[in-house]
Amino acid sequence: MELRDYRGSFLVDGHETERMDLRILLTIGGGETHGSGAFRVPAAMIGSESEGPLTFVTDTGETITLHVREFDLTQGVAYFLTDGAVPAIARARDAG
Repeated sequence: MELRDYRGSFLVDGHETERMDLRILLTIGGGETHGSGAFRVPAAMIGSESEGPLTFVTDTGETITLHVREFDLTQGVAYFLTDGAVPAIARARDAG
């Protein structure tokens, strides 16, 4: 397991949200990498009618595709799974 921290914003209805931090917990095994985590729901995302996966754009221009599996609107948090490759970063932390 490995933690990766990113800074960037989400693309919502063609516009970027405010910049925020995104932490992903990676599980690596059997030649595959899966990521999961939670993030604070940006105000621009509330009431959005976008369907499908979300795109997070890092400050370095890389993209991360996320599938939200649950919105907890009482806490203002969304829980997600990654889809596809998660960009490498210079300083990843061991979560184990």
